[in-house]
Amino acid sequence: MKCGFCEQAICKRCTEFVDAEMFLYMKSRSKELSHESYCSPCFVGKVQPAIENYNDIVTRAKQVYIVEKSPRHPFPILNMSNKALSTDVWPDRSATIMSLAFLAAEKGFNAVIKTKVVSRKVRNFGYQTMEWQATGFPALVDHVRVEKYSE
Repeated sequence: MKCGFCEQAICKRCTEFVDAEMFLYMKSRSKELSHESYCSPCFVGKVQPAIENYNDIVTRAKQVYIVEKSPRHPFPILNMSNKALSTDVWPDRSATIMSLAFLAAEKGFNAVIKTKVVSRKVRNFGYQTMEWQATGFPALVDHVRVEKYSE
């Protein structure tokens, strides 16, 4: 076996494995994170900080507000991006929304407004599945006022 980063030979017992699902919501992984096996020094120095950063972004993404419909009251937007975020194709709605929230959290926003989640039927002979995609504008909102309005 070889380390994916430094390409030195390593034994199986010393190898640190990274699952392909580890960086599930990242749109594109860097070349150094796209390998499956690493030696301990490369894993500790390069991969483990990236894993911790990814897990931190996922934690923030779980707290992102997703606004699909226009609220009846003025929404407390502090800052909004003019560029819409869009997700890749996902097999279910919850993963699609989580992917959109991850993209917003990665850019430092805490909400996605004007969200559109679209599904499409895919028919393969006798089977039918759904493909989901989402778009929305990332925004920074005052979470205290959002919680006050939601009560």
